[in-house]
Amino acid sequence: MENERNILDLIRILVRWRRMILICFFAVVVVTAVISLMLPKAYRATAVVYPPKDSQSGLGLSALLGDLSGSLLGGLGGQNASPTEFVPILESERVRLAVANRFNLAEQYQSAHQSELLDQVVEKLSVELSREQFLSISYEAETPQKSADITNAFVEELENALQERNRNQIYTYRSYLEKRLKQAEGDMLQAELRYNTFQKENMIIDIEAQAKAQIESASNSFAILVEMIIERDIKAEVLASDNPELKKLNTEIQATTKALNNVLMGSESPSHIASPLPKLFKPFNEIPQLGLATLQLLRDVEIQNVIYQFIKQEYEKTRFEEEKETTTVVILDSARPPDVRSKPARTMMVAIAGGLSLILSSLLAFIFEAVNNLTPENRAKIDAIGTDLGKK
Repeated sequence: MENERNILDLIRILVRWRRMILICFFAVVVVTAVISLMLPKAYRATAVVYPPKDSQSGLGLSALLGDLSGSLLGGLGGQNASPTEFVPILESERVRLAVANRFNLAEQYQSAHQSELLDQVVEKLSVELSREQFLSISYEAETPQKSADITNAFVEELENALQERNRNQIYTYRSYLEKRLKQAEGDMLQAELRYNTFQKENMIIDIEAQAKAQIESASNSFAILVEMIIERDIKAEVLASDNPELKKLNTEIQATTKALNNVLMGSESPSHIASPLPKLFKPFNEIPQLGLATLQLLRDVEIQNVIYQFIKQEYEKTRFEEEKETTTVVILDSARPPDVRSKPARTMMVAIAGGLSLILSSLLAFIFEAVNNLTPENRAKIDAIGTDLGKK
């Protein structure tokens, strides 16, 4: 019963002071409505964009080199920017200043300094990234058409900034490839020159074919030598040691043996005597070393050729990327003039102001009621407090 009596007392106070409460309510509502009508209208247009999908074409070695070049480029030319990179680019000073200059926003906003202008632009700009990696760009302006135009301008400046970044990165990479291509070409020519000089100095055309031919020639000579030795041994049984025919056989055997030694062991003739063998023939004991040197030089030539071909391919690919027009932003929805204003939210303003006025006027009613019902003792205390406050 005590709670009911207290609640009824509160209701009674509100009823008693209802005129003041209603007057405050309607006054605040009317003033807020008038203020909301006086506030300038603002409209917000929205555009939705997202990056294009990466495309990779090519088969076999071309595809492999394409993947490798993509990793080397690290986003240069063929790699699209992610939507998370769009946000800082849109809010960058370069983009904001470009849009502000295009629409002469400094004069409209009456900005004294560039920093103030950029702050005002970023306050009206809204950039939101969804979970699906779609980017919503919106800008608030005084007319629907201008809001749509400025929003679309931000999308265009985003595209321009991304393309300029890609061009700069591709140019830097192409400049590096040009220097590296010249160096690789020089290394390749040097390797080929070393191999050619080695061939000329050692009369090496095809070391395997030459060794095979020498083995066959040595085998034939060795067979002939064996036949002559057998023939000499047979004739030595029936002929005297000083027989001219037997001496001839011994001389031929010695000459053939010497020739085989030259082929097999590389016996050198005196410096004043020409070598009995052509330079094309190489002693067997020199062939392994010559073969190893030939293999090493050929390997260097092949490696330098592969490096040159790879850099050449990268260079041509980069030139193609630099010349072609790539799309860095796909526009899902262009900004259109909105049908409904974004500011001021008149209904919400009036509702909030009316609700706050009811709360505050009700509190005032309780305060006034409490003051009117003060006991004489409490009134005396309040008067004493006022007197004390009035003293110097």
